[in-house]
Order: sequence, then structure tokens, then C-alpha cells
Amino acid sequence: MTDTCRALLLRMASYLDRARPDGLMRAEGRRIVAGQVAAEHYGIRADLVADAEAELLDHAPAVTAGITRHEYAEQLRTAAA
Repeated sequence: MTDTCRALLLRMASYLDRARPDGLMRAEGRRIVAGQVAAEHYGIRADLVADAEAELLDHAPAVTAGITRHEYAEQLRTAAA
């Protein structure tokens, strides 16, 4: 895992803690947030955004049914450690 991936996993966790932390986390939300943080980091460099998003999805845990966004943020922090 690259240092950039670790940093972006932590950025995902931070976002999930700020935006509806008690809401349910869904698999689709995992993909959306990964794409969002990759795009924010790399801007218009579509090739780098796609690579970063793929790496994030490789290292971000799968979403389990009933997990909150805050609980998932904790899993992301563990994955980044």
C-alpha cells in the first residue's frame, strides 16, 4: 500500500465521521467516497484518479450490513495503519 493510499483512506474516514456518521454505510457509498477523495487529491489527472481509486478500493474493507459510517471510518483507520 502506498503512502498516498494510506493518507486517502484516512481522508475517507474523516469525511465519513463528519457527514452523517450515524447513517448506514453502503457498498455504493464506499465507491463514491473513494472516487471523491481520489479526485480531490489529483484533480484533473484522470489517470491518477483512476489508479488511486482502484488502490483505495483494494485496501478499504468490504462494507458489512448494518454498519454505520462512523464504524466503517474506524475500519478504514485500521486498514491505513
